[in-house]
Amino acid sequence: MNRIRTVLKLLLPVLCLLAGSCGYQLGGTKPPKLEFAQTVKVDLFANNSLEPRAATLVTGALADELQRDGTYRLSSRGNADIRVQGEVYSISFDQLRSSREDTYKSSELGLRLSVKYRVLDGRTGKVLYEGSAEEVSQFFDVGNIQTARTNALSYAARLVATSIAEMLTNG
Repeated sequence: MNRIRTVLKLLLPVLCLLAGSCGYQLGGTKPPKLEFAQTVKVDLFANNSLEPRAATLVTGALADELQRDGTYRLSSRGNADIRVQGEVYSISFDQLRSSREDTYKSSELGLRLSVKYRVLDGRTGKVLYEGSAEEVSQFFDVGNIQTARTNALSYAARLVATSIAEMLTNG
């Protein structure tokens, strides 16, 4: 019985070292240009579309996604290591499927949300990354079309935010 305990006491640290070196880590791996960054400030995106709340939805979704990921701490002050700025430059609606009886009447629509963004060094203002993200959200023309469009815009904003956050955390 004592031999088994002694062997287990010796093997336990070895097993912990082996399990700890499996490559798992908390948070994402940062891109090379952002390795220095610990905090991020998400500026309110500019809205160059005709949807009134589009920029607010994208900004909020990006802040939520970065907070959920945990790679960076959110900062609301000007002392953040990096800043994310962007603009919603296009929202378009496409007919994905028409009604069988009337080809001009849509039964399924697609909302295409297009966003440009850039990542700036918080101290110097130098542009570290520039990019764009575009996502499509589908919705059906059943019942209240305005509510369906609002929900589709919210979902597309979350998809765009996930795409931007993946670039910030995984490179």
